[in-house]
Amino acid sequence: MGKNQGHKQTQRSRYTGGDGGGTGDYNDGMKDVSFHTAEWHAARIANLTVERIGWEEWRSKQKEAEGKLAAAAEEEERKMRDYRAQLDADRKKLLARGRNHEDLAKEIKDEKKRKRKEKKSKKESKDKDKKSKKSKKSKKRRRSDSGSSSSDSSSDSDSEGKGGEGEPGGEEDPNKPMRLSDWLKM
Repeated sequence: MGKNQGHKQTQRSRYTGGDGGGTGDYNDGMKDVSFHTAEWHAARIANLTVERIGWEEWRSKQKEAEGKLAAAAEEEERKMRDYRAQLDADRKKLLARGRNHEDLAKEIKDEKKRKRKEKKSKKESKDKDKKSKKSKKSKKRRRSDSGSSSSDSSSDSDSEGKGGEGEPGGEEDPNKPMRLSDWLKM
């Protein structure tokens, strides 16, 4: 007895109950199907015995499906042609009018006028806001200026004339910005 034949005999005895010639599931070494249940085998046999459609029936169903797809594609293409024709007609209509068509020119002028009026109204409202702010500021300045004497204003103007880096006799304010010409003299 060869090596493989001995192994096969042990496998047979394992699945047949150990006596070597029983009626249990038998593995012939080709495929191990011992793990499947009896219900699984019954379902598999039932599945194999189901009646299937013939080639002609299947082919006719495939042709029907292809026909539906072709009809949908043809409909889509027809819609696209109609859409392009409409676009071309609109384009020709606009080009036929020309650039110096009167009613088109009027529409453009009216649009420009409307935009100008909107800009003016916005600008006027901004100007009114600025004027009201300026008038409030000037009122505040007048009140503060009326409290100070005229000698204060003359002393301020004198100190401004004396100050400067190149000029003797004056100390420059550190917060005052420097002129470019003064900086270049350094």
